[in-house]
Amino acid sequence: MKQILLVSAVYFAFAGAALAADAVVTEPTSDLAPAGFWAGGYVGLHVGYGRGNGNAVDLDDSFFDESIGQTHDVDTEGFVGGVQAGHNWQTGSFVYGLEADIGYLGLDGVNEILDEPDNYGSAKLGLYGDLTARLGFAADRLLIYVKGGVAATRYDVTFGDLHNINGTLDGNSSESRSGGRVGYTIGGGVELALSEKWTTKLEYQYFDFGTVGLTDIQGDKAEVDIDAHTIKVGLNYRF
Repeated sequence: MKQILLVSAVYFAFAGAALAADAVVTEPTSDLAPAGFWAGGYVGLHVGYGRGNGNAVDLDDSFFDESIGQTHDVDTEGFVGGVQAGHNWQTGSFVYGLEADIGYLGLDGVNEILDEPDNYGSAKLGLYGDLTARLGFAADRLLIYVKGGVAATRYDVTFGDLHNINGTLDGNSSESRSGGRVGYTIGGGVELALSEKWTTKLEYQYFDFGTVGLTDIQGDKAEVDIDAHTIKVGLNYRF
């Protein structure tokens, strides 16, 4: 929560300072955003903070050596960053378009329980990309929008049972998997025009990357659900 508040505070401080400076050298607000102002292409960058989960469930009674349905959850967190590009069309006050993001989800976490049920889990997200449709409502300088589409990420997970004696991972009741996952994303935000060419945004985005199946060398199975929540600030250049 502190990290989210920090990102938000930085955003509003930056936007407020930019608007104060902009007001000195530009025409009145009503002249800044004429009809169709939001139409056109843009490129930009974003930074932010994210939290997520890697939640595992035992599909039989042997993967975690406990019982069917035994769960083990890993909370992930970290900073995110990347670049975006998109194009908007505008009809009256309604703005619609497409946007693509490429970046890094630096979310990772470990949950190790040495006592009963003596389970271990780790999860990490890396490179990501998404392609989304955006729909918004423009009020002069301000654009309020929602977005949704397809997303993909690089992931790395390890789950299993720990030895009771020394707390090391039991090679017979554990598995690690890594690779790429495709899922969906939804979100929304606000975008503010700082000048004719520059805009800044504050955006929330949820990612669901589906379920990863795990099978240890004994054939015991588990599933891991992977998701993430991010809040980002961004800066765009319009052309």
